[in-house]
Amino acid sequence: MIDFKRRRPLREHSVTIHPRDSKAFRRWKRGVIILLLILVPVSAWQGWEAAMRAQQPHELERQALIERQGQLVTEVEDWRQRYHQLEVDMLVAKDAAVEGREAVHELEAQLFKLQQNLAQYQGVLAPSAMDPGIRIQAFELHSTETADIFRYKVMVSRVGNESDTVQATLQLEVLGKQNDKAATLGLEALGGDVGAAGLTLDFRYFQVVPANSEQAKLTLPEGFVPQQVKLTASKEGKTLVEQVFDWTVTGATP
Repeated sequence: MIDFKRRRPLREHSVTIHPRDSKAFRRWKRGVIILLLILVPVSAWQGWEAAMRAQQPHELERQALIERQGQLVTEVEDWRQRYHQLEVDMLVAKDAAVEGREAVHELEAQLFKLQQNLAQYQGVLAPSAMDPGIRIQAFELHSTETADIFRYKVMVSRVGNESDTVQATLQLEVLGKQNDKAATLGLEALGGDVGAAGLTLDFRYFQVVPANSEQAKLTLPEGFVPQQVKLTASKEGKTLVEQVFDWTVTGATP
């Protein structure tokens, strides 16, 4: 018989199992690492290319804006130079206008003196020629491309003190016949752009009226036959001068 009581007790042991990599597993692991090492820069490169493609329209727009900015800067500089040149031209024109006004004033003064001398010579035949007042120096009547439309101008001057200024109103009337009856038409009836008050006179030496081309238009109504033109200058209801001219067309409108 076996005596179990005398058997040595079993020792306690701890067992640790370490897995052993196979060659296939090691190759697979190595391949995964290599693949990761390749995919990381490739992904980064692809991301960079995607970002560049996304930025390309913005870059093109930026370049277009830069070019446009350059064009605008060039245009602004051109306009600045033109503005400067216009300022210079305006200064030159202003000086020329001042010189021109001085020359016109001098010529007007000379004309006034010549007119005074002429009035003195005329005084030998007409003593009233030296009387101070307004003179109607000339009346011109011009035809136009339309048969019943004419243009006119009147030159008025004065005799008297050189320092005086004439302020008056000039009325124009056309005398003629309408349906074989005597008729008189004023500026309002003739279509001129003039009110009932007439043309305004305000001058020192002489004045040519009307200054407005629309006011210089005379439109004859159908069937009216003009014969004479009566010009009357008045002030505050008092007639200063009145003169009648034959209806004579002196030429076409310049």
